[in-house]
Amino acid sequence: SLKHAILGFLSFVPLSGYDLKKAFDKSVSHFWPANQSQIYRTLAELEREGLVEKEVIPREERLDMKIYDISEAGRTELHRWLATPLPPQDTREPFLIQVYFGGQLTDEELIHLLQHEITGVQERLEVYKMVYALSQEQPSRVTDPRAIFMSLLTLEYGLTGQVVLLQWLQRAL
Repeated sequence: SLKHAILGFLSFVPLSGYDLKKAFDKSVSHFWPANQSQIYRTLAELEREGLVEKEVIPREERLDMKIYDISEAGRTELHRWLATPLPPQDTREPFLIQVYFGGQLTDEELIHLLQHEITGVQERLEVYKMVYALSQEQPSRVTDPRAIFMSLLTLEYGLTGQVVLLQWLQRAL
């Protein structure tokens, strides 16, 4: 839920919408991308629900800056959501449908399909490695070692999954 992801970021430190977008891009975009308009729309919803508070900082030559902070009600909602097991999610993998019915393709077509998927996996692995390198190089606003550890676990999940997928694709090829 984008709502809960935003509350999670704001539980670390108050942020503007622009800074939230940067936080998504530098940390969770490999499994939960969000665009600027979605973030601002969700911030407005969270403010209406009383889950965030907004401070407007006037600026003379530019638009006023809006800084959002999680409210006590927001912390309660985030904690409730984090502690609640999620229902199983339907997984749809269009590529696996192609593989399943791939017996109708020529060897050349299958090889092309598999090689294309391998290229995509290799590109995602490079993104994960870049995200990891950025997490090591740039100082984070998050200083809680437990929070940092948990965020790195999500990166490990992505890396591990892509490595296993790459191995499977190479065996299939």
